[in-house]
Amino acid sequence: MNAREVKTRMIKRQMDRSENPRVGWLSSRLSHKALVGLVLVAVLSGLIMCGCFLSYLRSSVDNLYNGIHTESSDSAKQAASFLMDCGGDYKALKSYAVAHSISCEVRDEKGELLFEYQSPQDNNCVVVSGSAKVTLPNQKGPLTIRTFSIPLKRQQISASISRSALVGLCVLDICIFIVVAVMLYLLVLAPIIRLRHTFREYYEHGVLPQRSTRQDELGKLQNTFADMVDVIESKAQSERRLIASVSHDIKTPLTSVMGYSERLVTSKKIPPEKQQQYLRNIHDKSIAIKNIIDEFDDYLEAGLHDTSPMYMMTLNDFCRTVKNEYQAELADAGVGLTIECESPASQFRCNYEHMRRFIGNLISNSIQHANAEPLKLRLACWRENEQIILSFSDNGQGVPPDILSHIFEPFFTTDRGRKVSGLGLAICENIIHTHGGTITAANQPAGGLQIQAHLPCINE
Repeated sequence: MNAREVKTRMIKRQMDRSENPRVGWLSSRLSHKALVGLVLVAVLSGLIMCGCFLSYLRSSVDNLYNGIHTESSDSAKQAASFLMDCGGDYKALKSYAVAHSISCEVRDEKGELLFEYQSPQDNNCVVVSGSAKVTLPNQKGPLTIRTFSIPLKRQQISASISRSALVGLCVLDICIFIVVAVMLYLLVLAPIIRLRHTFREYYEHGVLPQRSTRQDELGKLQNTFADMVDVIESKAQSERRLIASVSHDIKTPLTSVMGYSERLVTSKKIPPEKQQQYLRNIHDKSIAIKNIIDEFDDYLEAGLHDTSPMYMMTLNDFCRTVKNEYQAELADAGVGLTIECESPASQFRCNYEHMRRFIGNLISNSIQHANAEPLKLRLACWRENEQIILSFSDNGQGVPPDILSHIFEPFFTTDRGRKVSGLGLAICENIIHTHGGTITAANQPAGGLQIQAHLPCINE
């Protein structure tokens, strides 16, 4: 699987995801999940606050009031018992009320007041009354004795309610914390732990990562990691192929060099003309090895262009420089080069040394494969919308349609005896990609191969 196949598969995956989007907040972005989680926590807090917490607070206040009322009722019963024991002596009842710090009143069955005592109390207080019935021997009907509880001051009520509210809020906070912690673990921490496990499985055991169906940031991160692994595996495979190809192409001429040199060293009866032939063969094979290494170095260098400086250049300057460098030399070799510049003032950013190699590789490729007599080359440059178009063509036989889509692949060649051949167009593609452009190839209707490079145009 080469880089082009990896890129095609990544684009297909993106199209599949766009055609089949997952619906639901579980597959949405983390920001969406956080927003939904906050809304859920707010709703849950409101429900707990309105339902459980307020009910608990009302129950606490009711218990406080019921406790005070129970104490008042018990106090009234005790006062009624005391009044009966003392035979209806109201002076004794007053002493009892003073001793117990309660207010007390006694009314007959008609409601007339027979006795009343009010203990001194603060205005900012709450008083709860309790009543009881008592029948004295010298009374015709039952008497009603009402006592008032020990005054409960505002600070005491506030303190009691505050303690109850504090306990309720602590329980509420613990519940909300547990809910938020569970949601945070399920939505964020657990996927991160699984993603870390995926990373570790790859770099420790070589297990390829699976793609995620999540559409949030974590899902995209795992899918990006899977794409990165595909690229890494593709590059590793390409490097293995590169090593094997270089080894194959160097081994054949190197074997010949070793054979001829061994004959020269071991044999003493080689005629002079034969010795010259062996030396020429050694020299030719050495040049072949050098050409292979140079081509290999050019390919490696083409992958390091990202850090190369680039400068503004007009199409007019670019075409004039190419013309001065190649036209006369090609004319001496019987090759015609026509250069047309339709938008001379248009500018683009480039590194000319790399673009010179781009043009040089295209010229060499045409000279080697066009098979046209005489060979005519044409370079046309123009601006189209926001792009600079560099169109290079020849009048050769073109490329068979079945291999046209493979000519930019590294190591592709129709020469079965060579494996590193074909790096020239791969270098051209790398150079154009480094300049932020794209490159295409097509056969011309009139014959010959046409290669177009699309580069971003820089507005003045």
